[in-house]
Amino acid sequence: MPPKDQIYLDEPYLTIRWRGGQQILYAEWKGFATSAEFRAALSTGLRAIREHHVLGYVSDARKAKVFVAEDQKWAMTDWAPQAVAAGLKRMAMVTAETGLASGIVGDVSKQIDQHGLSMRTFNSVAEATVWAQTGLTEPKPN
Repeated sequence: MPPKDQIYLDEPYLTIRWRGGQQILYAEWKGFATSAEFRAALSTGLRAIREHHVLGYVSDARKAKVFVAEDQKWAMTDWAPQAVAAGLKRMAMVTAETGLASGIVGDVSKQIDQHGLSMRTFNSVAEATVWAQTGLTEPKPN
């Protein structure tokens, strides 16, 4: 019997859950988060990473609103090294194909890669999940 899912956060701006069957942490951004909410949410995710020895994290940021520069910097300089130290290997970001938030997430993913955390962006949760679990992408059908 696979491990049960566990909800770590369920707020109007974000839901974070451990998906026991898939062995990944999954975050779904639903809207704007204040700086305090953003940092508290990432800290909650860090707790889940530690508790479940998470290797792969999928963050669905298609509905996320813009994050301020100070919070982006904090995520790179503070959160990412702690997540890596806790064992996180891969972070998959699902982004909208266009829009300001999409560009910001792409920029952040390049910078986080420098902290030893492999980060990639995807257009679908399914593709992101495969990569977060295995580090491999699904082969394209012929």
